[in-house]
Amino acid sequence: MNEPEQGSAEAVYVSAMVGEMMQRVLEDALADLARTRGAAYLDMFVERELARYADLFRERPDDTPETSKMLRAWFAMEGSVALRAVVERASTEARRD
Repeated sequence: MNEPEQGSAEAVYVSAMVGEMMQRVLEDALADLARTRGAAYLDMFVERELARYADLFRERPDDTPETSKMLRAWFAMEGSVALRAVVERASTEARRD
């Protein structure tokens, strides 16, 4: 089996599916944490993880400083929205129990 070429439609599709899988795993783990440690723990988790987001951003060699700045801001915004959505769903799931 050949790996899809980076940036190809197939690679983007597989990456999206892996991302969805990881989101589900995180959501389940966070729901368990909310049940055992309380909802306030999730608030601390969000703040800690948002502070760590900067470590995840990787600059691409051919990007201009302006492009890197724009991508970094977009990554931080999208990452924050995604993380908060996962935590909210986990909190809702934990409250059902």
